[in-house]
This record gives sequence, structure tokens and C-alpha cells, in this order.
Amino acid sequence: MRRLGSWTGAVFAAVYALAFVALYVDYARRSGTWFADLPLSLAALPFTLVMRRLSGGSFDFGGSMTGRVIAAGLFGSALVYLAGLIVGTIVRLVVRLALGSRPQAR
Repeated sequence: MRRLGSWTGAVFAAVYALAFVALYVDYARRSGTWFADLPLSLAALPFTLVMRRLSGGSFDFGGSMTGRVIAAGLFGSALVYLAGLIVGTIVRLVVRLALGSRPQAR
């Protein structure tokens, strides 16, 4: 674990966080209607699945649960950051291999 800083991960996490906030604002605008929090719940699905696994099978998530919404946003952003870190590392490795295998001009 030489370095955990990643611009790719930071950009991915920022995009996810902005989308999550937009989905929460959409939920707040449509609150009280059927399936108002469905898009937000789908965006928080990784958090919900992990929490369901950790709690032994039952975990509720809804737009009105502010603490869980914040936790889901942070968890999702961290998860997407790690995905961006992995993608950035793979791209750097491929570029390094491609540039290192080029024949040298004399």
C-alpha cells in the first residue's frame, strides 16, 4: 500500500456523491408519493446489502432515514473511490508496460 491517493478515484467519488445528493433532493421534492425513494434506494443498494449481511438478514432503508442516507452516501463514495483507485492503477500499469515495450529509436 504505497499510495492511496488517486485522482481517478476522487473524480469517481465526487460524481457519485453529486448524483446521490441529486437523488436525495429528488426524493425530498417527491416525498409522500409512491416509490419516491426508489432511485435513492437503488443508489444505496451496496450499503443496504452490506448492512443486511452484517445485521443478519433484515435492514430497512428509506429516504426519510437521514442518518442512514448520509451513511449510504459516504459508504458509496468510499466504494467508488476504491473502484477508481483500482482503475487508475490498472491504466497506469498498462501505459507503463506499453511505453516500456516500445523499441528504442537510435
